[in-house]
Amino acid sequence: MKNQNERRKTLKYYVDQSVRIAGDGSQARPFKSIQAAAERAKAGDIIDIAPGIYREYVNPQHGGTEDSPIVYRGSV
Repeated sequence: MKNQNERRKTLKYYVDQSVRIAGDGSQARPFKSIQAAAERAKAGDIIDIAPGIYREYVNPQHGGTEDSPIVYRGSV
């Protein structure tokens, strides 16, 4: 059983609305929507969002914490 003070490994998800087929969120196979990443991200994770127009409502499934926020950031 994990100690409550132990942190899980930070995961990084990638999103790119221009891909033809949605992938698994890896850099090589990014998600097509921000929502797909938001459904999987947990405290401490990072979501890199490629430039583009994302017409969607995003409803994260998990919240971050003060010490480990979920970071949504635009990439260039």
